[in-house]
Amino acid sequence: MTRFSWLKLLGSLSLLLAAALSANAQFTPPQAAPVDAKPTLEVATIKPSQPNQPRFFQVDGLKLRTSATTVVDLIMFAYSMHSAQIIGGPQWIRTDRYDVVMQPNLSTRPSTAQMRVIVQQLLADRFVLKTHHAMQRLEVYALVPSKKGANLATVKPEEAAANTAAGGYMPGAITARNATVAEFANLINRYMQPQWPVVDDTHLTGKFDFDVKWMPEEGERAGTSNGAMPPQLFAVMDEQLGLELKPTKEPMDVLMIDSMARPEAN
Repeated sequence: MTRFSWLKLLGSLSLLLAAALSANAQFTPPQAAPVDAKPTLEVATIKPSQPNQPRFFQVDGLKLRTSATTVVDLIMFAYSMHSAQIIGGPQWIRTDRYDVVMQPNLSTRPSTAQMRVIVQQLLADRFVLKTHHAMQRLEVYALVPSKKGANLATVKPEEAAANTAAGGYMPGAITARNATVAEFANLINRYMQPQWPVVDDTHLTGKFDFDVKWMPEEGERAGTSNGAMPPQLFAVMDEQLGLELKPTKEPMDVLMIDSMARPEAN
């Protein structure tokens, strides 16, 4: 590459960087919706996912977007449940994958709890989901303070006021921001899909930032762990958070699916 070409490339990269910085400087995150707001689903699009499409579930501005999600994924989020708490229903709710975009009737950003209500409305309206609740004694992983005591990173009051929790998972790492311990447990259930539900028995209140890292084994990296909790996670939860995952049995709320139907794509 000649010196002129190199300088030209640097100039182009500088312009792209300046444009990106300008765009970020002009972006203002949406204001959080009032805690007592009662949002409803204004519009939603549902389309079958393409093969090998990446899977995600995220809040994008005022919208909730999902990619390659099953109906069970949606129910897990909507009702804060593990897949083991969802009983019955046709097999396709566990195999068919959809891309969904949901827009609530709000000009401010819904909280996680408000988004759950919106997804419940989507399931009732577009999947014609009919259910009833029951109690069953299930095997669970109880999340409790370890012997050395919980050591969680609290968030600033202005961050906690934003209402919405955020999180992500990749083999060897799970994070959550501005989340309660229960929301962190739900994140483990949704993304890591352990064999048993993880439940919050810490009795800790408030919101926290969670960062947990471990060395993933081959099965986790390849996505073939079949619901087995990574062995390293038990140790690092104690080391990094002062929390323990304790196998036990507890009475759990379960969702019994009475009927539902495939949605029409739009």
